[in-house]
Amino acid sequence: LDHMVDFETCSFMDMSTIEDDTFDRGYAIESTCHAPDKQRAFEEVFRVLKPGALFWGQEMCLTGKFDPKDDRHRAIKEDLMRGIALKDIATFGEVNHALEAAGFQVMEGMDRAILEGPSTPWYQPMESRHGTVGNALRRLPWGRKAAITGSKLAEVLRLFPKGSAEVIRLLDRTAEAYIAGGKSGIFTPLYCFLARKPL
Repeated sequence: LDHMVDFETCSFMDMSTIEDDTFDRGYAIESTCHAPDKQRAFEEVFRVLKPGALFWGQEMCLTGKFDPKDDRHRAIKEDLMRGIALKDIATFGEVNHALEAAGFQVMEGMDRAILEGPSTPWYQPMESRHGTVGNALRRLPWGRKAAITGSKLAEVLRLFPKGSAEVIRLLDRTAEAYIAGGKSGIFTPLYCFLARKPL
């Protein structure tokens, strides 16, 4: 298939190596939430899509249940931002506004976590009590604590590089924030949109 595919390495913030109106379709999965300027990222996507092209994306977002005055909500948001390396976490409206400001027509936007009905919550694997012993150690709070303690010991014995326990602690805190954000309904990694570049 090499003759049918070209690969280009660039930042979605600067795709100047790609000509205008090049692609028939575009997608972004949990990537543009990391953009330092979401609108500018969407403007670059808009530029390289052909007129009439569709752009589908999945974003990590705060839901309408997020209350910026609630200390617990703010703490969850801060832990998520730190652990996922986000400058901020947008709301559904902010994502849609950035798409529209970039020139797209937003055809639909929905939180798939809610629309899929009564099923397994997206955050359940991080709190799961099912599976192997290894999965339990990775997924349960006490298992993650044991991993932190074990990594501290491994650092002392010079089996792990210095700082390994801090990385595991960050991942543990992020997992707890994912679970808290999901259970409280203030955060979703499943905001999906479909936008179109006008003809």
